[in-house]
Amino acid sequence: MDFKKNPLNQSLITKFLYKGEERENTCPKNLYHLYIIKTHKYSTDSMRKGHFFETLCIGRGSGGQIQNDLPRKKLLKAKELENIKRKQLNLPLLQGEKTSDQERIEQQAKRFKILCAKYQITPIEENTQTKVIIPWHKNPDIYLKMEFDIFPTAIMTDERIKDNPSDTGLRLAIIDIKLTADLNSTYGEYCWGSPEYMDHSQGYMYHYGARQIINHVDLNPHMTSILTRNVIELIREDNLRFYYWVFNYKKELLEDKLVKVNWDPTVENELHEMINKTINLIEYNERLGWPTKPDYKVCKECPVFDCKDRESVQSV
Repeated sequence: MDFKKNPLNQSLITKFLYKGEERENTCPKNLYHLYIIKTHKYSTDSMRKGHFFETLCIGRGSGGQIQNDLPRKKLLKAKELENIKRKQLNLPLLQGEKTSDQERIEQQAKRFKILCAKYQITPIEENTQTKVIIPWHKNPDIYLKMEFDIFPTAIMTDERIKDNPSDTGLRLAIIDIKLTADLNSTYGEYCWGSPEYMDHSQGYMYHYGARQIINHVDLNPHMTSILTRNVIELIREDNLRFYYWVFNYKKELLEDKLVKVNWDPTVENELHEMINKTINLIEYNERLGWPTKPDYKVCKECPVFDCKDRESVQSV
């Protein structure tokens, strides 16, 4: 695999690994089609809600995807008949009512904009959904790709430097916006109620990428205007933070929280090990021709419909 033409990203790392260990229930052929050559797409209800929330907050989701609405409630019979007439007359069609999930997501998007002022976060077109490509310093033939929801931006938190009462708490930050059903869940891979047990490879990758970008502006000329001298100095002084900004939508009480991911030499070594493991797994599966690994759950959700192994598992 040519890692210059197909840079490695955090999403692919997490498809192969979880907290640095190889996942058991993955199908190489599925990963190849969905995340490497990208001949097929996979989308879930949660993913669509996430894109919708990002579109409302910062204008678009990852990959520039714009999701302006979500599936509505089913129309009553009378309104369905009305739509038949409207279609014949080329009139706008009636829509079903919004679900409670959509209404809460829209309320959270309004809260997001108010809270941006509170935390002094400034999302603008130039610093949102920003794509960056950098060479991996361990092997310059390997390129890494990331897409920052918001970077760079100031952020005002309660954090203070010890023995410095004049410290305002203002920091440079990378913000990644997340939407979750339950902000207090302690179960599963997205247990935002216990973030210390989560896989934070995205935070690690983005920490690394933001620090490396100042040495590779030539590869990312679109960053020139926002990587100001002040921003570069803050990065060099290690005054950079990464936060997941998480919002819930299932409960009546709308909440949010900032989840900080730290950066230190140990974390950096973990990241490099994960990158190396992922590259080895990609090269190994490439030598094997990206074989299938039938699994009922994986096959059930897989969009590669012409896979014979998928068909055999589904028929059982």
